[in-house]
Amino acid sequence: MQSVTVATEVKRESIFWWEKAFAVAGLLLSTGAFFPLWREGSGVAFNPVQGDIIMQGLWSGIYLVTFFLLFVRFRQVVSLAFKDKLLWLLVGLALVSVLWSEVPGITLRRSVALLGTTFFGIYLASCYSRQELLKLLIWTLGLSAVLSLGFTLLLPSLGLHHNFPHFGAMRGIYVNKNVLGRLMALAALAWLMYSLNNHKNHKERIVGLCFLGISAGIMFLSTSKTALAVFFILLFVFLIYLYRSGRRRNILPVLLIVLVAGSSGTMLANNLNLAATIPFHHNGLDPTLSGRTQLWQLVWDMIQQRPWLGYGYSAFWLNWTGPSGYIWSVIGWNPPDAHNFYLDMWLQLGLVGLAIFAVSLFSNLFKALAMIARRKNGFAGMFLLLLLAGMIMYGITDSSILIQNSIYWILYVVISLQLRTKHGEGKGEKA
Repeated sequence: MQSVTVATEVKRESIFWWEKAFAVAGLLLSTGAFFPLWREGSGVAFNPVQGDIIMQGLWSGIYLVTFFLLFVRFRQVVSLAFKDKLLWLLVGLALVSVLWSEVPGITLRRSVALLGTTFFGIYLASCYSRQELLKLLIWTLGLSAVLSLGFTLLLPSLGLHHNFPHFGAMRGIYVNKNVLGRLMALAALAWLMYSLNNHKNHKERIVGLCFLGISAGIMFLSTSKTALAVFFILLFVFLIYLYRSGRRRNILPVLLIVLVAGSSGTMLANNLNLAATIPFHHNGLDPTLSGRTQLWQLVWDMIQQRPWLGYGYSAFWLNWTGPSGYIWSVIGWNPPDAHNFYLDMWLQLGLVGLAIFAVSLFSNLFKALAMIARRKNGFAGMFLLLLLAGMIMYGITDSSILIQNSIYWILYVVISLQLRTKHGEGKGEKA
């Protein structure tokens, strides 16, 4: 046990400030900051088939730096990278799906990007403890909050929505209010735990509470009902953890009940957002679940045509040029995805991919529960569980996990690997 601690100390000393700056920059870029607004402000039309050449160039640079940092720590990385073989099965399936993809060129490019994104997650998981990762994340989300607030105050024409039905809602440095709200819900939870973890340090606690207030305020200004629903559900889960810390055996059933009920509440809250954006005059839609259920029915019909292996990674939702063109023509509005991660996974990688991910997800969930039951890593360990729970709930109404260059896939890789090793525990982390 002593050797593990010494190795961890050496690793920490070998991480220079520029590496941490690189990690924060990569995480901020993975949130989707700035660039959708750059396209909108510049008037440059975005082609979903070709992608954004500026983003591709930036991420290529991140991949190269990541590969270098992994190479110089080869032994350390290899010992951790293959702890979760299901991750590699899923990424491998995405790469191989080029063989049956509707658009093999796009599938190849984006699955390679998914591999690069996975390596970035491996770098974070192998070089930083859970406590250090929590700090990196709060720096990233704190920077996102400050930039979004400043951007909205200085450039309200871009920082606010000016179209019906979201007029006046804050979107900050992101393409829409829901992206901002989701990130600020995560930020508020992270800063809450940071404040509690540093309750004896007056200055750090004040900083944490200030950023907690800023993040929560921006979340409310975004008017994202889904973000509010998930935030309060996860906050309730955290309160259960605090209250039942002395009754660990009772945490699991209570938590599962909260997650099931919370998932239903998240779907209802998100439906209010979706219903407001659907043109009701099409197909006789009204502000109920009819918009989403009609979409899901059409998606299910398309799944039935290729149930086992799907249409290929990232090869379905390509506007009118992809198989999604059929759904768009029938439904009368233009959803960018299935508004459900699990259906999108089935569309892209079939039942095989969905089954691999489901096993990985539930394995991670129970490992996280077992970890907090052992009181490992305090709030940093609990934060891994909240991240995972949030992904489960968002997955019902959103498709943001298995996406190249996405912070949610990066975090999923980090969670999956660090739950399978003692490496992330570090030394002297607060309980």
